[in-house]
Parts: sequence; structure tokens; C-alpha cells
Amino acid sequence: MFLFNKNKKLLDMLDCYLTVVGDTLDEFSDAFRYLLKNGIDEHFKVLVSQTHKKESNADDLRRDIELQMYEKSLLPESRRDLLEVIEMIDKIPNRAESILSMHNSQHQELIDEIKEDMEELLTLSLETVTYVIKMTNACFKRDGDATELARLIDNNESIGDHLERKMIERVFTLKMDVGEKILQKESVLQVGAICDLCEAVKDKLVITNIKRSV
Repeated sequence: MFLFNKNKKLLDMLDCYLTVVGDTLDEFSDAFRYLLKNGIDEHFKVLVSQTHKKESNADDLRRDIELQMYEKSLLPESRRDLLEVIEMIDKIPNRAESILSMHNSQHQELIDEIKEDMEELLTLSLETVTYVIKMTNACFKRDGDATELARLIDNNESIGDHLERKMIERVFTLKMDVGEKILQKESVLQVGAICDLCEAVKDKLVITNIKRSV
């Protein structure tokens, strides 16, 4: 059954939710790029707060969608598929907000030796989130090529893994405190996890798309 044939309100809510997820990641991008260039200061704290507000808005919209689905007579399987996808997508802005909070609360700045690669990983991660949003629309609204988007997400996740390994290896060749090395490694892994979360959503969307095609 095509999920949104008789529920335009739910379709509009999903569109709004995905837009806010994208906006949250844009705020995250601004804040993290500022961190790379300027370190932690009062303006960075403002950017962290702005990202937190966007992430909270995404949470509110997710809960509204869940309530709307429980109030409507959707097929249980259709409802479950969309709920699971939204819950998985919601982990992405949550992770972005968590990354900024971690740096802010720990006053953790990134070392110069990995900044260039971290910016590349950030760009890659944000691009992958865009693919996830497009793939969600392709799956539930039949708007786009889900198969090609899945391939792009897989490709980015592989590139992201390579960048993570490269930076972590670089960190552990440097003469610095072991504790600082671990903190730098954690920063790399946290940003890299965005691609991992996107891949998990992609896997769920692939299965959902197959079920809708049979």
C-alpha cells in the first residue's frame, strides 16, 4: 500500500521534519567549521545553542508525526516502517548536537594536523545526510532513484571510513599526551559516525523499498 495516498497531512509533516533535519545539520556545519577555524569562544557557544534549538524542533516534529500516525488508520506495517525510519533519522541531528556539546563542555579543540581532513569528513557527512533525505522521499513518496542514492551513501561511508583511519593513525604518530590523543580520536569517530548512521537508515530504506515494490 502506498503510504501517503490518502494522508496529505502526514506527507506535509514528513516534508517539514526532513527540512528541519537538514536545517539542523546546516547549523551544525556552521558551528563545526567555526570551531575548526577559530576554536572555542563565545560565538561558538551561540552556534551550539542554535543547533540545539533546531535539534529540539526536529524532536518535536518527530513526536507529532508519531502521534498523527497512531491517530490514523494506517496499515500496521506501513506505520512501523515509517516510524522506524524516522527514529533512525532522528539519531543524526542528535549526534550532530552531541558532537558540539562534547567540544563545548570539554573545551576540546582539534589539533592542526587533522583539521583539513576533518573538514573533508564533515563535508562528506553532510552530503550523505542529504542523500538520506532524498532517499527517504524516494522510498515513501516515489520521488527519486532510491537505488542510486543507496549506492552514493555506501560510497560516502567507505570514503569516510578511510578518512577516519587516516586521521587516527596521524594522531597516534604525534608526540602528545595519550589522553589528548584519545580525545582527538573520539572527535574523529563522532563525526565519522554521522556517515555510519546514514548507512543504517539506508539499509532500512532498502528493505522498505523492496517491500513496497512487491
